[in-house]
Amino acid sequence: MYAWKCWRESRARFIFLFIMSTSTALLFTLQPGLEVRNGWWYFDRSEYTRDPATVVHLVSLMVLTGLLTSGFLSPVFLGASASGSEIEPGTIEYLWTRPRTRTSVTWTHWSVSLAEMVIVAIVPTYLAALILGTLTRNWNLPLLMAAPWMTVIVGLPMLGLTTLMTALRRSASGGLISTTAVVSVYMIVRQLVMVPMHLNLPPLFAGPVIWLMHNNQPYPSAFPWGSLGRAVFLAAAFPLAAQYLLKRTEV
Repeated sequence: MYAWKCWRESRARFIFLFIMSTSTALLFTLQPGLEVRNGWWYFDRSEYTRDPATVVHLVSLMVLTGLLTSGFLSPVFLGASASGSEIEPGTIEYLWTRPRTRTSVTWTHWSVSLAEMVIVAIVPTYLAALILGTLTRNWNLPLLMAAPWMTVIVGLPMLGLTTLMTALRRSASGGLISTTAVVSVYMIVRQLVMVPMHLNLPPLFAGPVIWLMHNNQPYPSAFPWGSLGRAVFLAAAFPLAAQYLLKRTEV
């Protein structure tokens, strides 16, 4: 079963990302109560109950910042395990002998990677929300409730871009480097153009997350629907382009 093959090849990266995201979320959640007394670590819960609303807001922003890092790393690392990475080593010839269409190969890997991205985003964030709500007795946590889904939305075009770059460069390392280069160059150019020319270029894929970070109480009326539409379009267009490149490898 090809889905099992995708999981087997990406599980080390998935476990690393999951541990990193979970430990970061827990550290940021417990940080306000951690103190050093007489050379020993001490946890003071009263820090959470003095001003619960402020603590919830600050911790939510810290967790969201950490989630952004995993939101970038997850699609890039998981997308680099696409079937295009097998072209350069030559192992893709064996894959082509299996009774499976190129469409199935591309979208099965995409689905497995998406499931792993959702787990990496949701479990640590909602665990942090559960702990934070218990400590502060304040369960009004709109940022933490929406953050995983915004991260997944931003990660979808990144996953597609990495899948495309991996097929284009014919290796996992090439896909990683190319995707990072595309994102980095766009961010640099955007800053260079925005400051002197005062042009408001849209963020590459991060519109929903930026909207979330700048709204303590996220309102759907202010949601950047244009960024969502662009993310959905690119999330489908990039894998389709990768699928076309994989078909050409047989010619």
